[in-house]
Amino acid sequence: TALQSVSSSSSWTDVRSTLEKLQTPEERAFRDNIPKGYGKGSPLHALRLFDESNKEEDVRVTLYRDSASWCPYCQKVWTMLEEKKIPYRVEKVNMRCYGEKPASFMRVQPSGNIPVAVIDGRVYGQSNDIMYALEQLFPEHKSLSAPKGQEMKAQQLLRLERQIFSAWMYWLTS
Repeated sequence: TALQSVSSSSSWTDVRSTLEKLQTPEERAFRDNIPKGYGKGSPLHALRLFDESNKEEDVRVTLYRDSASWCPYCQKVWTMLEEKKIPYRVEKVNMRCYGEKPASFMRVQPSGNIPVAVIDGRVYGQSNDIMYALEQLFPEHKSLSAPKGQEMKAQQLLRLERQIFSAWMYWLTS
């Protein structure tokens, strides 16, 4: 196969060229759409427009998230943006375990915690606060609010989620 022709003496350019030749049309279309922010959602997007009906200059949200794309708090905000189809930009920031955070991020979020969203110039520094703001500030997008009469249950589940993650993180790091 073509991959077997890549040897240990091949350059990265050779490897990239070989892999690009092996891409299916669907994979090629996916890769071509990443810089435009179109197509299926992906952690590779730095800009997410969903389709041509949205313009970059109209983006109101910048999400600061983990560069490894595994932080559960970042994931739930990302999932909400995707589900509501709210155009956004992504700035990737190291989690503490991966190194220092850039000074530009620390000016936005002095605690260094992620996720952070800047929506219409206002900084939101907790995942639940970000999700609430997205629901309130983008009413023209699909609602993800708890059904009427279930608001307290939703709040209890959000608190439980935080307690479970905190217990897991304590176990993991002690």
